[in-house]
Parts: sequence; C-alpha cells; structure tokens
Amino acid sequence: MKLSHRLFIGLGAVTLAFALTGFLIANTQRRYLTQQVDRQLQSAFPLVNSALGNRPIPPDGAGTLSEVYIGHLAADGTLTPFVQGQLVTGTPNVTPADARAHAAGPGPGQAFTVDGKGTSDRFRVLVFERREQPGWNVVALSLAKADSAYTRLIIATAIGGVVVLAVIALTGAWVVRLGVKPINDVTAAADAISAGEKDIRVPSYPAGTEAARLADAFNTMLDQKEASDERLRQFVADASHELRTPLTSIRGYADLYQQGGLTDQARLDDAMRRVSGEADRMGSIVNDLLLLSKLDRGAELHVADIDLAPMLHEQASDANAVQPERTITVGVDAPLPCHGDADRLRQVVAALVHNALVHTPPDAPIELTGTLIDGAVIIEVVDHGPGMDEATAARAFERFFRGDPSRARLTGGSGLGLSIAQSIVDAHHGRLALFTAPGEGCRFRIALPATTPVSGSAVQ
Repeated sequence: MKLSHRLFIGLGAVTLAFALTGFLIANTQRRYLTQQVDRQLQSAFPLVNSALGNRPIPPDGAGTLSEVYIGHLAADGTLTPFVQGQLVTGTPNVTPADARAHAAGPGPGQAFTVDGKGTSDRFRVLVFERREQPGWNVVALSLAKADSAYTRLIIATAIGGVVVLAVIALTGAWVVRLGVKPINDVTAAADAISAGEKDIRVPSYPAGTEAARLADAFNTMLDQKEASDERLRQFVADASHELRTPLTSIRGYADLYQQGGLTDQARLDDAMRRVSGEADRMGSIVNDLLLLSKLDRGAELHVADIDLAPMLHEQASDANAVQPERTITVGVDAPLPCHGDADRLRQVVAALVHNALVHTPPDAPIELTGTLIDGAVIIEVVDHGPGMDEATAARAFERFFRGDPSRARLTGGSGLGLSIAQSIVDAHHGRLALFTAPGEGCRFRIALPATTPVSGSAVQ
C-alpha cells in the first residue's frame, strides 16, 4: 500500500474517531439533562399531590408548578388537564398503553418520554393510578430546554467536526506535498536515471524543510556521481593514452625487427634499449596506478613514530647527487615527530623535490624546511622557478595532468606524482597545499599531525 493511501486512511480514521467521540459526548449530555428533568419531576411530586388533593400550595412551589403539566388520563385515552403551568406549551401525547407499561400503583412509576400535541416539544412523563377512580394521573415536564441544549451541542460538534475535517484535509495535503510528493519525485527521478536519462534532477522545495534537504542531497549525489563518472572516463582515457604511447614504440620496434630493418647490431642494441626504456615506463605507470588504487581503497599504512627531519636532509642529498650544480638548502631546527608510514612520506617529499628539479631551470634554488606549529608538522618544498598560473595550479593534483606536456614526456613523468603525494598525505589525515603565481615559483606545504618527540632523534 502506498504511503499516501496509508496517510489518508489514518486521517479518515481520525475523522471517524472524532465524529464518534462527538456523538457519544452529545448523547451523554442528553442523558444527563434528561436525568435532571427526571429529578425535577420526582422533586415536584409532593406539590402534585397537594394540587390533586386541593391542598394549599406552598409559596415556593408556584414557580415549580409553572413548568409542570398535571392531567387525568381515562381508560379510553382521554387526557383532561388539571394543572397546566404557564410555561407549558401543548400537552403530552400519553396513551393508556404507555400508562399501563409505566404505572407502578399509586406512587410515581418510571419516567418515560413522549411527543407533544399542539407543539414540537417532547415531554418527560410520570403516571400513577388515581385513588378510587379509574384511569391515571399524569405529570409531565417539557424537554424543550434539554432538547435545545442537545441540538446546540450537536450543531457545535458538527461545526467543530467540519473545521477539524478541513484542518485534517489541509494537513494531509500539506504532508503529501512536502512529505510524500518529494519521495515520489525522487523515485521517479531514480527510475528515469536507470532508464538512461542522466540529466534528470529533483525539483526544489521550500528551504528548511526535510523535502528540500532530500532534494538537495539527491541532486548533490547525482552531481557528484556525474562528476565522478566524468573523472573516471577521463582517467581511463588518460591512462589508455599514457600506456598506448610506449606500446606504440615497442610495437614499432618489433615490426621493424620482423621486417629485417635491424640487421646492424648497433641499431638492434639501440632498439632493445629503447624497448626496455618504454617497458620500464609502462611498468612505472602501472605501479603508480596500482598505488593510487590502493590508496583510494584506504590501503593500510605501516605507521610508526618517526622523525621527518633526517628525511629532508636525505632528500636534499639525493637531489644534489642528481643535479650537483643545483643550490638546495634544508632549514630544520628541531625534530619533526610524526606518526606515519616512513616509506610513503619519503615518497611524498621525493615527488615534490623531483617536481622542482624537472620543472625549474638548473640555477633555480630549492628550499626544504620543516617546523612545528600548533601541534602540526609543517614541511615545505619551495622552488624559485617560473611558477604556475591560476588555471594550471587548480589542476596540479589531477591525475595525468601536466602543465607542460612536452617537457614532462622528456623527463619521463606520467602526471601521477602529485596525485600520489596528495593521496598519501590524505591517508595520514594531513593536508597538501600549493601556493604559486607566475614568476614567483611554487611552494608545496605538507601539514601532518605531530606526536611527541622521537627518542634519540637528532637534526643533521
């Protein structure tokens, strides 16, 4: 059963319960008012006996008798009025059958209700047998006030019921519009997307409502999925392109060899050297992709308490071995205690230093610094090269992105180094940021949570 159907059934049950409750209250009130009239009849019985016996009526009884009807009912059904109060309109329609059914001898029997003659009022009646005469004495009080009160209560209850029903209907429509309809819209959008309509989105709803939050969350999820799919498509395209390039070279040399074009040993050795180089490049790309895949899945790190200060000096020494003419300085004045994977963090610093070596002129100095600030280890790799414009810097950490594709291919770069570095830092709950501008070089800043100083660590 649909949620909207359940809602309307529930609202209908509430309406029915309200109607039944109103009806029960009104009838309970009506019985109470009738009992009041019966007590009034019982209390008036001594005055009735005085009137029937022609005895004096007490002064305080005149008001009571003004509302009472007293008459004699003959066996043939003739009702003769004896006392008819000034406030009584019409006469009770009492029959001998009623009298026989309710009379209890000379005393008052059980009160019962009859319609009136010559009036729309009803009467509450007591009958008792006449002394030494056939027939019955009839004492009656009008139910006009009780019936009027009952009618007013019924009308008030009906009006209240209509108001409640209207409120319930409006509430139901409101709930359907803001509660059920968004669910239907999301379901319809999901069905449409499953059918291939990728641009479907859920319409907006009033701000601050659960429907608005649902629509925003669903649309955001779709946007993120679309962006993720686009990144995946781009990633596959870039990876295919990167792998196709060395494969083309290897296939070309293989075809050349099969066609007999490498008869000279020197040319054959050069071709094998190139094939080996391209194979190594393919292997490096595959290894980088596997590493990124592991990091994306949350690969387990081999963490321990380490000091990053010696690592900076090691990376500076390695860089000087590659480019002895390069000015590389290290600024570390204290241990840099960190809880992390030493090999992976070394890979991060190496990637940043390598990036500086291959993308800046040989005479551009490189600086490595490490400090402790507010419980965080801050490592910076700064070069004084040409820097990046805003558009290039915004994509620096994208996979396979190269600011200078031609130069990157000459240096063997795959465009994955910075992506891997960022993924490793993220896995350590840190942050890798880039600060650059054209002509101002690049400053890569790594921020990692610090721990207590590593025992025995020293700054080299």
